[in-house]
Amino acid sequence: MTTPDGDPPPQGFFDFRHTVGDDEIDSQQHVHNLRYLQWTLWAAGDHVRAVGWDTKAALRRGVGWVVREHSVQYRAAAVAGDQIVVRTWVQDMQRFASRRKYLICRPADQNVLARVETRWVFVDLKNHRALAIPEDARRGLVVLNAPPPPPWESPVEGNR
Repeated sequence: MTTPDGDPPPQGFFDFRHTVGDDEIDSQQHVHNLRYLQWTLWAAGDHVRAVGWDTKAALRRGVGWVVREHSVQYRAAAVAGDQIVVRTWVQDMQRFASRRKYLICRPADQNVLARVETRWVFVDLKNHRALAIPEDARRGLVVLNAPPPPPWESPVEGNR
């Protein structure tokens, strides 16, 4: 598999970087739990686009990825100003679905904030039926059987 530039894909994971904004803080003075899910969606979207998936073209064809299930284990709180990394990778790829994992962390203090797993299903968006994942949706995605190390052990340059 190659990236759109013809290069081999990086180590199979993708890092999404984000600075926590004041608007993400809840009444308990830390990041609201739904923001963690939002970050995972952004990370997954950026990852598939980075390996060549054209989201807009897929939507014009009436197909795309939808979330079937999320599982979140919160471990520590993020606060405004924190610089976080969402490291994501594909754990498995089946005929109709894919399981993606995420490690949300704060490299400054080497703290894991959350571990997340999402089951994505490829669907026909018009009739809401699962479709076999086409080759163009699989292309560039590397299935990792073991989780990658945290970002402070293996930083990646060039990801958002």
